[in-house]
Amino acid sequence: MILWDIAPTGFPRAWQNSGEFWAQTGMVVARHPLAVLVCSAVPAAERAYLLLHAEPIPRWRLTLLEAVLTVWRVLLCIGALWVVLTPERWRTFWFRFSDNYAMQNSLQHLGAYLGQHLHIVLWELTLFAAAFLLLNYALVWMARGLARLDALREADRQRAFVSVVRNLVLVPLALIYLVELLQQKFY
Repeated sequence: MILWDIAPTGFPRAWQNSGEFWAQTGMVVARHPLAVLVCSAVPAAERAYLLLHAEPIPRWRLTLLEAVLTVWRVLLCIGALWVVLTPERWRTFWFRFSDNYAMQNSLQHLGAYLGQHLHIVLWELTLFAAAFLLLNYALVWMARGLARLDALREADRQRAFVSVVRNLVLVPLALIYLVELLQQKFY
């Protein structure tokens, strides 16, 4: 007698996982909308400043802006971890990475998972890229529609507005989604 495994694999499993990641991402954003907005506001404002600044910016100021932005991006990654990890998940995360032995075991578990489920992970990443590409196009289309207002008729202001909308929406969503995707692989 042959027992068939009816658990979905490959694309169907990746599709199912992606739906779960989107649901978890939506719940995280709904739980912490202010934290997500605050984390993404500084890169969005910096990008708008660079796009709208008319005269050449001195090299030292560009370097300072890039340094501030780099520090803020690190904080954004920490913020994404914080909003994703509930207290129970945080305890599990801390347990798995609290010392070298636990971290080695977690990384070995991740390597074993990737070795056994690489085709699912590749489909999940493909679906992630496709979803965020479509979301990017939708945001650009929406922002350009809103940019037809009198205040945003100039090309530079439209580009700045589109960039701000992307930074406020896409960056935190992508980080939260990736943290959700990765945290599943560690447990």
